Amino acid sequence: MFFKTLLSLSGYPTPNDKYLQIPPLSLFGYTMCVSVYHLCSHFRRIALTRNFSYIDVLAKFITMSRKTIFRIVLYSFLSAVALLICIQLSFTLYFNNRIKTALLEEVVKQTDQKYDVSIVKIRTNLFRQSIYISGFLMKPVKSNGLLLQKDSTLQNRSVIQKYFFSAGRINFINFDVFSYIFRKNLIISRMELEIPSGKIYRSRSTLSKHPKGELPEDPKTMFSIYHLFSKKIHSLQIINIKISNADIVVFDDYTDIVPSIVSKENELKISNLRIDKLSDDNGRLFVADSVHLIINNFAYTPKDSLYSFRVKKLMASYSDSTLFLDSFSLVPNYSKREFANEVKKQTDRFKISAKRVGFNKIDVKLLFERNIFISEKLDIDSLSLSAYRDKNDIRKPQRAKSLQQILKNLPIYSAVDTISLNDATIIYEEVAPGSVKPGRVTFNSLNATITGFTSDSTLFSKFNILKVDATCMLMNKGRLQAQYRFPLNTSKMEFKCSGTLTNMPMTALNPMLEPNARVSMKEGIIDVMDFSFYANEYASKGKMKFAYHDLKMDILNKTNNKVGFLRGIETFLAHLVIIRESNPSGNHPVRITEINYPRDPTRFIFNYSWKSIYSGIKPIISPSSK
Repeated sequence: MFFKTLLSLSGYPTPNDKYLQIPPLSLFGYTMCVSVYHLCSHFRRIALTRNFSYIDVLAKFITMSRKTIFRIVLYSFLSAVALLICIQLSFTLYFNNRIKTALLEEVVKQTDQKYDVSIVKIRTNLFRQSIYISGFLMKPVKSNGLLLQKDSTLQNRSVIQKYFFSAGRINFINFDVFSYIFRKNLIISRMELEIPSGKIYRSRSTLSKHPKGELPEDPKTMFSIYHLFSKKIHSLQIINIKISNADIVVFDDYTDIVPSIVSKENELKISNLRIDKLSDDNGRLFVADSVHLIINNFAYTPKDSLYSFRVKKLMASYSDSTLFLDSFSLVPNYSKREFANEVKKQTDRFKISAKRVGFNKIDVKLLFERNIFISEKLDIDSLSLSAYRDKNDIRKPQRAKSLQQILKNLPIYSAVDTISLNDATIIYEEVAPGSVKPGRVTFNSLNATITGFTSDSTLFSKFNILKVDATCMLMNKGRLQAQYRFPLNTSKMEFKCSGTLTNMPMTALNPMLEPNARVSMKEGIIDVMDFSFYANEYASKGKMKFAYHDLKMDILNKTNNKVGFLRGIETFLAHLVIIRESNPSGNHPVRITEINYPRDPTRFIFNYSWKSIYSGIKPIISPSSK
């Protein structure tokens, strides 16, 4: 035992073990104990050698001069201080270097010689009960780094990503000496990092499509922090860790020059971190009461640079399994006119923002390390999505992918049990051929629930269905309820759609109809529109019930969107011969029509859905049309 050793080296008999069960609270306390023990031993020797009773010894102590007592205490104190100085010198001259060498060797061993660690200096201060590490750097072994840069095939598939980490200084403040001496449990009150920085190089070709695809199943092959020190320390506990303003840079691939993620305004807090055999047996690097990461002004730029991803504040908690994005936005890097020119074809330009995005029960470690989304629930508050397309741009027709194909081909593994959209707004703008002004349709106060969202092809069976249930205000006037069902046992275009639109003035549709269809609604109320259809690779089929009354509309000129004389006559004849102003009309029942639309394979699901619905509306309003 440590106290026994100290007392033996001081030349005094060691007390029984029972006196050492409650260690002193500090080195000063320990010194006082040595002094008291010194006095007691002195008087015990007097009693034994001179055959005095303990009463005589006590009397001797009372009559002893203050000078003698002071000399005994002083000698004891100086002996303890000298011993502590010797121990401190031994750490400075010998043990620090031994600790440094052992640590470096263990890191190389644990990482299978893929990483190397360099440390300029390790200093242990027993008086302050602190450990200081200067010039810390962890980096991949050079030969492996060169292999990754030169070998485009990346034959070494065991490498998932590469890390570089450095710190000007790492301070472990106020560690419990006696807990380590008696039980080999190292307890540290606080850990501080000065000038921390990190670089992460991820590999697109080695990002796993399945979370189990590249995780080592054998615990012996997994990296273990515990094994770095288990020979000398039974457990490591750090009460508080706080890292602020670390210089973090993330690259999407080893060959990238421009980073995709840059962060300097951040904060990491860990409370009561523990590394021991129990955590290691459970396959965890560490356990902690709480782990909170905050990144301010977070930015991410994808490889194509068409968009920039920005977040005012990102908050992640490993222990709570939560991830929150405050003021998230996906912003195009080009104007509406420049965007299509950059893509070199007709396409949709999106602008997305949300007040708050929250993942619950998410594996934060997999998300940050390997871009794998696994979460029980995703809540998106106040989403704003704007889409713009100019049909005057050159269109390069190509077969549109089904939603099932898109899910299967997602570049990252995703599995979210439930996605909730709360109070969202969706705006779609489209410029018709020959027009300048875009038509607009809006979905306001949108609330939706999406279940079964996954890119895991092993779950794609007849029992797995992606479900979308939504309610909103169409053009902020009519209440719309819609449902989609996508079977996941196919890669082909296949889905079911149904919905109901009620109590909507037809004039609310003019922002879309006037610029794009050259039609202006003057009067009319949609009482109810019920639709339901099934769509596949070839066509959609279903039923449409469209009840409305008092329809009045004008046909507009293409040049100025005015009615004009000729368009007025055309409108009059249309109402007289073609257009049915109400359904039902007179004593006739509500007319129900067939939805039947042959699919345009170059158009995506939204165009397919709208054209299917329109195929049921058209024969109701204009029975003579074909």
